[in-house]
Amino acid sequence: ETVYPFENKLFLGSMSGMYMYDLKNPLVPVKLGEFSHGRACDPVVTDGEYAYVTLHAGTNCGGEANELNVIDIKNLMSPVLVKSYELTKPTGLCKDGDLLFICDGASGVRLFDASNAAALQQIKQIPVQDPYDVIATGDHLMVVAKDGLYQFDYSNTNDIRQLSFYAIKR
Repeated sequence: ETVYPFENKLFLGSMSGMYMYDLKNPLVPVKLGEFSHGRACDPVVTDGEYAYVTLHAGTNCGGEANELNVIDIKNLMSPVLVKSYELTKPTGLCKDGDLLFICDGASGVRLFDASNAAALQQIKQIPVQDPYDVIATGDHLMVVAKDGLYQFDYSNTNDIRQLSFYAIKR
């Protein structure tokens, strides 16, 4: 489901869990640890202390969970679930500093304050129809959705502005 490189580490999200590898020698990756969950599609991002894993049901991955798992990875060989948050139908996600963006089906893109991983606070809900992937960088958010590609300015999280939209015809 996901391949997420981070600081000489590789995080793999799969249908059965998250796997972490050391890439000091990229030709010979070394498995460090894993976090297992019920069967589900499993996108993952990390900030080095926590991994954020979305599980969503209703796909060929199986499973019934629609949630975000926050996992303490300070000890990569022994990851620990910090908390699970119920969501609508989460898919792609990204993190920029203390901001966590999650594509969440009919709920659009949810923006959370992730400064306390055990107590995420939703800041905003960005109305995008069926988003499935998101990239945040330099106060600009790119959202891939069922109907096209959106770009937002989130330099002021109280006033997130849409900058552009490119329709995708199917």
